[in-house]
Amino acid sequence: MTYLLPLGLLTLFTALKFHVGVVQLRPFDAVVVLMIGWVLVNGASFGQKRMVGFLMLLPFFLWHVLSALLGGADNGLREGLQVSLMIAFATTIVLSLDLIDYKTAARVMIAGLVVVLAYNVIWHVSQGMWVGWKRLNNPKAVFGFLPMALGCLMLFAAPAQRRLYWLVWIGLLVIIVLSTERKALIIYGVITAMLLARGRMLAALPLVGVGIIGLFIVINLFAAESFTRQLRTLTDPIESAGSAAMVARGVTPESLSNAQRKFAFNVATTYFSQSPLIGIGTNEYANRVREQYGYLPEYMLLGIHGEFLRVAAENGLVGLIFYAAIWLSSVVRLRRVLLFFLRRRQITRPQAAVTPFLLLTAPLMYLGLDASGTPSFAVLVIVSLMPELTYSALRQRATAMEAARERRRRSDVNFGSDQLVAG
Repeated sequence: MTYLLPLGLLTLFTALKFHVGVVQLRPFDAVVVLMIGWVLVNGASFGQKRMVGFLMLLPFFLWHVLSALLGGADNGLREGLQVSLMIAFATTIVLSLDLIDYKTAARVMIAGLVVVLAYNVIWHVSQGMWVGWKRLNNPKAVFGFLPMALGCLMLFAAPAQRRLYWLVWIGLLVIIVLSTERKALIIYGVITAMLLARGRMLAALPLVGVGIIGLFIVINLFAAESFTRQLRTLTDPIESAGSAAMVARGVTPESLSNAQRKFAFNVATTYFSQSPLIGIGTNEYANRVREQYGYLPEYMLLGIHGEFLRVAAENGLVGLIFYAAIWLSSVVRLRRVLLFFLRRRQITRPQAAVTPFLLLTAPLMYLGLDASGTPSFAVLVIVSLMPELTYSALRQRATAMEAARERRRRSDVNFGSDQLVAG
């Protein structure tokens, strides 16, 4: 499971999928099957304290499937199979919490993210695109999740190692800026500010301001229009989006993604107002938009980029409450886990303060502004189980540190005994 869990998550950064009847199969599905087999072979059992994150997922997943039935039996079957896969994924993680080598798993995850990042950059450069490396929809998410993974290593690394990590961190900034991936810039900025401020919110605010000023300086200094245009869409998302009426007249907006997001927000809020309690039904947004706005360009007819808005429109207030409860429960329980280890002096106060930002900023941005389908559900599972994963990882770290101290103590005792004998 040490290798299967990061491998499963890494497959989410690939765009491979195969249509079989009414369902789509991905490499992630095969890895989950392997995870199930691993659990059956190795054996494990649920523990009472492990169940909260798992149970928090069930109401939302159940409502998601029931809502899908509004779109027909095939739609309900497809979503039911997807939810079953996610429940199996969550179950295997819960059953394996004490069997994962978290340090090794983190290194495998980072190595995999670096490979995906390298592939993404090389592919774009081979196509003649020296900036703006986000044409590949799934692989581009690595620009946001790599700061999360690398930041965790930085936060818990030995002081001597942090200097090297900061050099890598600066290099990562260059790559993210050249990628012009806006969400990744925000994630990187938030994590950097919290690391430098050691988790103090008031101290982080001036650092965020410096980062914004630096972004404007970069926009004004760089001459490449394609590069500066992408960065301007971050600082002025409304203006760069244009309007649906302009698009219908054939005017191309400065930012296609901002235009689609603005259009989707307006339409989704309209659908929400029509059925605020239960929503219009899972997957019904895309169907209705194509029926009502088929005259618009294809990029405007894509699904909603952002799970919070999608859940509100398609699953209504009921679904949104279940969805928000997963996040709220995760934040509260994660805070309790960190305080537990802080009181025992097994982590420092800055580590306790920064960790929630490290672990939740990237998933929040990804689910709030981009993800859909299987990747969004898999990330949601990780969010809900984040307190359990963090507890197991920190307990494993504390045990290793205690064992290292004990070895040093015994070594010192043996050395002292040898000195006495020699004397």
